[in-house]
Amino acid sequence: MVGYTLARPASTALDVNGNTTSLEARQLSNCYARTELGGHGNPHQNYLHKQLSETITCDQENGCTVGQQNSKSFTVGFTFGRDILGWIDGGFGVEESWTTGNSYECNGGPGDTVCIWQKIAHTAYTVRDHDPCSAWYGAPAVITSPNKGNRGGGYYCVVGTCRNTGDQCWDKEGRAGGP
Repeated sequence: MVGYTLARPASTALDVNGNTTSLEARQLSNCYARTELGGHGNPHQNYLHKQLSETITCDQENGCTVGQQNSKSFTVGFTFGRDILGWIDGGFGVEESWTTGNSYECNGGPGDTVCIWQKIAHTAYTVRDHDPCSAWYGAPAVITSPNKGNRGGGYYCVVGTCRNTGDQCWDKEGRAGGP
């Protein structure tokens, strides 16, 4: 019978600067690709305007109210310009999704067409994927995430230019900065 002695891995090694590193520290490294903020992120505000209610037309003699029974709640999630490894908040006051709710009311006068809209405030910021072990960087991408608590947004009443429940449009001309 022949016996073998297996060499144990060295418990210390030298890093690229010649410093001693432990085996455990090397095994628990941060060598995995991840999404990171690109520079300072160039944050800026964008607003999604979404119609929450049906369009109500008041009769010619009386005003009317559009409210909860005529409206719907929507959940709006983050968007990104191209595939990335994962969502990050970038250190801004944002969240992955926002639910609009539907407990709002708008009043119209005789003959008015009235509906409820919500301005959903978002922060758009630049990210990129990075693998620190290979020094690989992906192309920049923009994540647009709803602001926590819809900070900078809110609901509003529209008279006369209503569309359909769920219709939406973006305003991407908001101010620079986070929420």
